[in-house]
Amino acid sequence: MMELITALIDLGAWNLIGLAGIVLIGLPHGALDGAVAMHLGIVQRFSDLARFVILYVALAALVVVTWTVAPSISLILFLTISMLHFGAGDVKNGQGSLGFTEALAHGGLAIVGISQFHRGEVNQIFAYLTNQDTATVWLAIDILTVGVIVAIITCVVQASKNPKWAATVLELLLLGIIYAIAPPLLGFAIYFCCIHSARHFRKIYATIKETVASDNIKNQAILFTIISWIGAGVAFWMFADFADPGPTILRITFIGLAALTVPHMILIDGVLGQESKTQT
Repeated sequence: MMELITALIDLGAWNLIGLAGIVLIGLPHGALDGAVAMHLGIVQRFSDLARFVILYVALAALVVVTWTVAPSISLILFLTISMLHFGAGDVKNGQGSLGFTEALAHGGLAIVGISQFHRGEVNQIFAYLTNQDTATVWLAIDILTVGVIVAIITCVVQASKNPKWAATVLELLLLGIIYAIAPPLLGFAIYFCCIHSARHFRKIYATIKETVASDNIKNQAILFTIISWIGAGVAFWMFADFADPGPTILRITFIGLAALTVPHMILIDGVLGQESKTQT
């Protein structure tokens, strides 16, 4: 227990706050997925819910297994899909290629911005996640950085032509400053918990509130939150090296986040997104 406390202290106060936010809010940020499944008609009775949860957990487990086999490739894929998922929730102005550009600017800045501003600290986290093989990961990040810079420049150009893009550029500027100044875990937590998750919850609730009873939304949110926390806790006690628990905490947090992101994205960006396009 003392080793665990020491490991948490070694992270530093700000990084510890960021890690707590990621674990408490970030890991269960797909808590409304069960209610979304009800909205889509996937879950209509308890047996449907059981099948949905089993499939959801199975997909998450597949990600974990894949990560153990190919950690560097898995991390690169996770960072890439996270950029797209984050950015998709931040698009306000663009449509088509401009919408993709706006998404890349927002989501990409959160991933490559934090990584590039804090290469030393982030490299240590990447080393924990890839068994020290970070060279390929940084090559991918450097390539993605070029695309993100182009996307940000495009947003600035659009703002010079259309005032409604000004808020987008201002948000990118403020977030860029935060990412540069704040420790990496705190900077990521500020975006992930306060911006991405908050927007996600508001958008999803607005979509499902007319078709799913409020009690069902609440119960599903509680269920999926508890599942994510229990999963993280069990994984920690099963795999932790209690002589050096710090790396285990970071591995479980981010590999767990990746595992939950895949079924979450399939449901939200895939099935629900397709329904939204059909209705419009």
